[in-house]
Amino acid sequence: MSTSHCKSSPTCEYCALSRNCTENINSTSAMQKVQVLTHKIYHKGDTLFCAGNAFNALYIMRSGSAKASTMTFEADEQIVDFYFPGDLLGTDGFAHKLHAHNVTFLETSSVCYISLNAVNALVAHSEVGRQQLLSTMSLNTLNQQQQLMNVHSMTSIQRLTRFLLDLSLKLAKRGLSSQQLTLSMTRIDIANYLGMAIETVSRLLTSMQQQGLIHVQRRQITLLNMPEMNKICLSDPFSQTAGEYDVMQHAMLRSATEYPLSGTNM
Repeated sequence: MSTSHCKSSPTCEYCALSRNCTENINSTSAMQKVQVLTHKIYHKGDTLFCAGNAFNALYIMRSGSAKASTMTFEADEQIVDFYFPGDLLGTDGFAHKLHAHNVTFLETSSVCYISLNAVNALVAHSEVGRQQLLSTMSLNTLNQQQQLMNVHSMTSIQRLTRFLLDLSLKLAKRGLSSQQLTLSMTRIDIANYLGMAIETVSRLLTSMQQQGLIHVQRRQITLLNMPEMNKICLSDPFSQTAGEYDVMQHAMLRSATEYPLSGTNM
């Protein structure tokens, strides 16, 4: 890990607290600014913080990506979220002054460091900053609740399709291509997050390519038919008669087994 003085970057435009950062506003009132003095560089496999660590700062993903995870009672890793540029990290520490998750970087990444004192000053003296922080925390909570609902109510193909579309939406919001996805996480991580077997993820990706929905080249995924992918997500499996939806999904998995996709290791 290395540390350097913080200068604004293209990512700042999409940052959760950009309007209050010293790099992005001209206000002379220090109380209306988040004093971001440094950003830190991390490498793949590095840990930002672990469950049980003291809560003393918030972090904003400047570049790269990371995953948040917790440990189950069986001591297995359970991934609960992925973070990308502009995302706010560390809010899990507000409740008990301790972090509840482990955050591990998936690639070389940099984060802006905001001390807890600066966060407290922001909340106390900046209405805009307070609203931004609360809004971001609320959206994070809603997203995690939605993911939990998806795992319990969506079929495997719907969960995987929704995951790819959500990544696409995040890229689009940051001014990047919504069709070209570079997955920094492994298929094992994806399967863990979506609550399915890695074999299922691989087979469904193969089947989606065969149907012309996506093109897969190792970690590069191109979304070819987003309207049809949205239809899959909106389909109601309980509205199908005589188990039609289960039959369709079984057929997709069977076709993927019979015609395996080459060159897609992740």
